[in-house]
Amino acid sequence: MRSKRSRSELEKPQSPFLTLDMVDKFMSLALPLGSNKDHPIACPMGGGAPPLSGLKLPPILLCLAEMDLIFDTEMEYNEAMKKANKDVELFVNKGATHSFYLNKIAVDMDPNTGAQTEALIARIKEFIEQH
Repeated sequence: MRSKRSRSELEKPQSPFLTLDMVDKFMSLALPLGSNKDHPIACPMGGGAPPLSGLKLPPILLCLAEMDLIFDTEMEYNEAMKKANKDVELFVNKGATHSFYLNKIAVDMDPNTGAQTEALIARIKEFIEQH
């Protein structure tokens, strides 16, 4: 996250699973008092965070929803991890919104949401089996 709203936060539609108010509330609850969204907990690729290159990390599968409000920040994190030579794989669910797979009614009734959820689960399973 960043203190300044990203393009995706400003331009992508909010969903029942994530609104800008929710992002702000979650960050206010997660961060130390007096901190903002540039804090290393919320922004590990920011200037206040330790260098990612110095962190010993296992392989990472970064799963994103293309229409997620925080998509741009997630992509920034992906790029920072690659720049730090971390083993990171990116999987993007096209047209999906934040936590789309939690909407059981949509998963069961909407063929696209169901297929997106199946693809996400299959990719996670494949990643676990590889590592």
